[in-house]
Amino acid sequence: MFTIAPQVYPLFSFSKDTEILSDAMFENPKFKKHAAGVIRTVNKAVCMLGSDLAPLVKTLHGLGKRHVKYGVLEAHYPIVGQALIETLAAAMGEAFTDEVKAAWVDVYGVISGAMIEGAAY
Repeated sequence: MFTIAPQVYPLFSFSKDTEILSDAMFENPKFKKHAAGVIRTVNKAVCMLGSDLAPLVKTLHGLGKRHVKYGVLEAHYPIVGQALIETLAAAMGEAFTDEVKAAWVDVYGVISGAMIEGAAY
């Protein structure tokens, strides 16, 4: 995400402690906590597919509302989506087929849509 849009770096608490994309950033406890939280939320979304999404949507609404306080704009969500898709493509290689990509785009659409709705921009 910081490669795609370095201007969003100051929105993160760990940006005050570390230089963008430095080894120190990746070792920063605040960065690690944030990354783990993102992974947990995406995992929760994936695990809930095909079931009642109401609890997830409630959580995502709250996250969206909270992110407004950090300065996150609706325009930032596509950047995160692009970073997610590019990261998955790089990690999965040939296994990241068009079908897999489409599924992940859909999952991120649910996540970002609910967060944007919760943010009430």
